[in-house]
Amino acid sequence: MGISLFYPFANQAFLRWVSAYPQVQVQTDRLKKDYGWNVKPQAIMQLLDAGFDEVIWIDSDVFVTRDIRPLFHALDEAVFVATEHSCSLDRYDHDGAGRRAQLWQFSVGRVLSTALNSGVLRVTRRHYPLMKRWWELLQSDAYQSCQQQEWRTRPIHMQGDQDVLTALLSSTEFAHIPLRTLRRSKHIVQFDGVWGYTTAERLRNLLGDGPTFIHSMGCKPWVARWESKRRNGLGEYLKMVYLDVSPYTLSSAKFKEDLGCDTNWMCAHYKFSAILRSLAMQHPALTGLPMAVFLDIARLIKRVHASMFRQSWVPSSLQFPFAAPWGRKSSEGRGH
Repeated sequence: MGISLFYPFANQAFLRWVSAYPQVQVQTDRLKKDYGWNVKPQAIMQLLDAGFDEVIWIDSDVFVTRDIRPLFHALDEAVFVATEHSCSLDRYDHDGAGRRAQLWQFSVGRVLSTALNSGVLRVTRRHYPLMKRWWELLQSDAYQSCQQQEWRTRPIHMQGDQDVLTALLSSTEFAHIPLRTLRRSKHIVQFDGVWGYTTAERLRNLLGDGPTFIHSMGCKPWVARWESKRRNGLGEYLKMVYLDVSPYTLSSAKFKEDLGCDTNWMCAHYKFSAILRSLAMQHPALTGLPMAVFLDIARLIKRVHASMFRQSWVPSSLQFPFAAPWGRKSSEGRGH
């Protein structure tokens, strides 16, 4: 299985380092109108145009723990694969009655059990029309205009590329495509700040063989400003400690000698996180378990409080699931 790495900013030092891995082909040419995570459909179409029958997209902030081929090898070419979205506190981990499709003014052809995340995708030639339509919507004036806003204020169907993909796969136009969703914990850890990687998911991974992918969503440990966050109060401190014991950071540490770059972000930055790492023997699922228990209790209390508040104060006319599609505060740093 060949690896195509889209990295137009690769310098000579990086190219020398990656040359030790002949299975990796670095794509240094910029794609037309590429930017951020919205590049995915265009990059996938380029590989399909180059003659590949199947493309598996993996975000650059996804850690691979084992051979990925068993997840995909028995799939029919008609099956499209995406991942389940993170377990966020409010509206982003579900899609209502196909609300993203409705907000794009598409007719709803099916209702998905969860909103999709585009961190890992499996695409074949059969899905080229879907990729083309996805790219067209990402280039539309409406979507481009929303991307100029701070992400928390964007409408839910234009938060990012994956919301557009969810809308398309829910629509009548593409409802015929068989969809397989990689599940949180079983297949992938969606580490989305303090709301990522729950107690139940951690216990499931401790008893099993763990997920194939670990996705570092939101704040990235390799760009985190540890010292500045230390001075911003207890809440920010706990968020950064939780990031310091993230499964992505701990899984990456075993390769620090092979990376040939600054790996200080893999070290413990606080005494509390150093203690958690030591007590759990650096195990990715076990290390953050005490904090996950605390955060799950806090999540449950907040959900109950929010539910009671809606029932007590919100008029029934405003409880329609599409009544408030515009921005509300979400989980810590939604990303790909």
